[in-house]
Amino acid sequence: MKTKKTTAKPVNKLVIASAAIIILTLATGVVFIYRPFAGRNTSLRTEILKERDKNILIGKIRAYAKHLKVYEKRIPESGGVSWLLGEISNIASKEKIEIGAIKPGNPEDYGLYTKVSVIIDSSSTYEQLGRFIAAVESAEKFLKIENVNIKRMDIDENFKKGSGRFKAFDIKANIVISSIVPKE
Repeated sequence: MKTKKTTAKPVNKLVIASAAIIILTLATGVVFIYRPFAGRNTSLRTEILKERDKNILIGKIRAYAKHLKVYEKRIPESGGVSWLLGEISNIASKEKIEIGAIKPGNPEDYGLYTKVSVIIDSSSTYEQLGRFIAAVESAEKFLKIENVNIKRMDIDENFKKGSGRFKAFDIKANIVISSIVPKE
């Protein structure tokens, strides 16, 4: 029996040289191109996330600015206590409320703005007082009812039944009204 000897074919030197060049090129690419940018990849992602957060914040600021424009229109341009006294007097005359006394309250500092207030002693019916409070709270400019104290007229010792235009169940009210105005 004859056995066949297998002989190894010589590998082509050109194939070996080509494989060595390809491996050397890949290794060079990894060392000089991929590795320097691998660390930058995470830092770029971090920068992208920061930019996205900035854009979200800028969008929120723009939205708040639009809301502020609406409220800025409700803040009186000038005036102070004298403006507030005039506004309250106009509203009271429209609602036919009798003002006994009106005096300014103490102003409070709020940075760029000042909170001014007035204290009113009035006589009216419950219905007139309700319309007055509604008119003050829904005024074009910011006005706020801070405090209301109500007392029926017939409880007051100076009330004389049948005298004047008010009836026993009409009321006397002490009202504190405030507004925010720019600093003068």
